[in-house]
Amino acid sequence: MSKGTYTYFKRFANSDKHLAYLFLLPTVVILFAIAIFPLIFSLRTSFTNFTFGLPKVDFIGLKNFAKIFKDDYFWNGLRLTGIFVAGSTGVSLVFGCGVALLLDRLTKGAGIIKTIVLLPMVIPSIVIGIMWLLLFMPDFSVINYFLDLIGINPPQWILTPGWALVSVMIAYIWQWTPFFVLMISAGIAALPVEPYEAARVDGASWLQMVRYITIPLLRPIILLTVVIRIMDSFRVFDQVFVMTAGGPGRSTQVLSLVVYLNGIRYRYLGYASAMSWIMLIIIILLATLMIRLLRQVRV
Repeated sequence: MSKGTYTYFKRFANSDKHLAYLFLLPTVVILFAIAIFPLIFSLRTSFTNFTFGLPKVDFIGLKNFAKIFKDDYFWNGLRLTGIFVAGSTGVSLVFGCGVALLLDRLTKGAGIIKTIVLLPMVIPSIVIGIMWLLLFMPDFSVINYFLDLIGINPPQWILTPGWALVSVMIAYIWQWTPFFVLMISAGIAALPVEPYEAARVDGASWLQMVRYITIPLLRPIILLTVVIRIMDSFRVFDQVFVMTAGGPGRSTQVLSLVVYLNGIRYRYLGYASAMSWIMLIIIILLATLMIRLLRQVRV
C-alpha cells in the first residue's frame, strides 16, 4: 500500500462520521444479503417462468400476476387467511384485554402469574403446532377425553373441514394472546392516576372506570397491537403446516401455504414469487390503513 493510500485511510478512520459508517458497514452488508437481495431476486423471478428442473428461464412479463387472479387456490387461500386473521386477532384481543385488566387488579403474585401467562409466546411455533396436534388427535386427545367426561360429543378436530381451521386458530390464539396481555399491561401501567382518583370520588365502580377511562385511554396501544398481530398472522405458516398441511382437502390452505406449495412442492418458483409479492402488497395496504386509523385516534 502506498503512503498516499495509507494516509487517506487513516484520515477516513479518524473522522467520527466516517468511523460511524465503517461500524455500520457490516450490518448494511448483512441486511442486504439476507433481506434486500432476496427481495430483488424474488421480484425479478416473478416476471419469469422459472421452474426447478427446467434448463431455460424466459421473461414472461405480467403473465404470472394475471394467472393469479384466475387461480381458485389463491382466492381460497386469501379467504381462509382473512378468516384466520380476523378470528385469531379478535379472540386474542378480547382475551388479552380481559387477562391484562384482571392482572392489574392483583396485588400479590401478579409477577409470577404474568410470567406463566407469557410462556406460550416464547415457545417455537413448530413446538406449539406439534403440541396442539397431539391434543387434537382423535385416538388420544386429552381435550376429547374431558369433553366426553362432561357428556359432550367431541368433534374430529383436524380431520373435519369445518373444524380443522378452528383447531389451528386455537393453537395460534393460545400462543399469541400473551402478546396482547404484555402490550396492554404495559399500557395500563403507563396510564395517569388522576382520572381514576376523580372517578373514585364520584363513586364510579371498577367496571365503569374500565369502560369510560381505561379502554378509551388504551385505544392507541390496542390499535397498535392489533396492527402488529394482523401483519404477523397474515403470514401464518408453521402451525398450519405441522397440524394439517393444508387439509383436509383445501380447508386450511392459507395463502402462505399456497405460496409454499407452488414454489417448493410443485417447483413453480416464478409463479410462487408473484404470489408472494401480491401477498406483500396486501399486507402493506392493510398496515397502511390501520396506521392511518391509528393516527386518527384521539385520546
